[in-house]
Amino acid sequence: MHAWILFVSLMAFYTVLSGQIHSTFLLGAGVVCSAAITLLAKRLGIVDDEGVPYRWWPRTIKYLPWLMWQIVLANIDVLKRVWKIGPLDIQPRMIRVPNQLRTAYGVASYMNSITLTPGTVTVDIGKDELLVHALTKAAADDLLSGEMHRRVLAVEGPIKSQQEAK
Repeated sequence: MHAWILFVSLMAFYTVLSGQIHSTFLLGAGVVCSAAITLLAKRLGIVDDEGVPYRWWPRTIKYLPWLMWQIVLANIDVLKRVWKIGPLDIQPRMIRVPNQLRTAYGVASYMNSITLTPGTVTVDIGKDELLVHALTKAAADDLLSGEMHRRVLAVEGPIKSQQEAK
């Protein structure tokens, strides 16, 4: 199932980027390339829940508009601080941001969300915390408020019991 989802996703991505839906040769090239990548990924053993995390895609799509808005707000904040005449209004700091995420997908989504938001960069990942460089106290306080963490927890979804997992 994972391999088919990977193949269809690759083919859709190829079709959107190339825009060539009327050329049989180019569509055939897309099928060959997508199939070759899928077979290679399957042979490497990376066609699994971590490599093709389709079960989280619907909740991730619901999370993305909020994340995009946070990126816009952070861009505006950093832009104002950089373009301000006079001394820079920044207070750089390293903070430890706790997390209770349960999956590699959740941790990767959280740390990438932090890094994508201007003014913050994930520097290191610990067992139950992330080390983050924040450009301002406001950015640090925003991360420590936990709103982004709560939303990424929602992307992970409810905890499944051992019986449900089987």
